[in-house]
Amino acid sequence: MQKTGFLEFLLIFGGIFEIVIGIILLFIDLVIGLINLETISTFSQMAGSFLIGYGILLIISSKDIERYKLIPLINILIRVIMVVFTLFNIIKYPQFLPITVFALIYDPIWSVCVLLLLKK
Repeated sequence: MQKTGFLEFLLIFGGIFEIVIGIILLFIDLVIGLINLETISTFSQMAGSFLIGYGILLIISSKDIERYKLIPLINILIRVIMVVFTLFNIIKYPQFLPITVFALIYDPIWSVCVLLLLKK
C-alpha cells in the first residue's frame, strides 16, 4: 500500500471512528445514569455533535489531502490535548479506566502515524 493510500485509509478510519464515538456520546447519559454518576447531558451531546462533524471533515480531507491538510493537523492537536485531559480524569474517575485505556492507546498512535505520513 502506498503511503498516500495508507494516509487516506487512516483518515477515513479515523473519521468513521470519530462518528461512531460521537453517536455514542449523544446517548451516553443513559448509560452513565445507570452507574449513578451525574452528568450534564448538554455537554455530551455537544461533544458528540462535534465528533460527528469532525469525523465527516476527516473523511472529506481524505479525498484531497494536500488541500485539506489543516483538518488532520488540527485533529491531531485536539487528540493530544484530549490525552492530557484523559490522564487527569483517570485519577478523578477510576471507574472509566477500561474505557479510557483504549483512547490513551489509539489517539497517540493514530496521531503519530498521520503526522509522519503528512510530512512525507
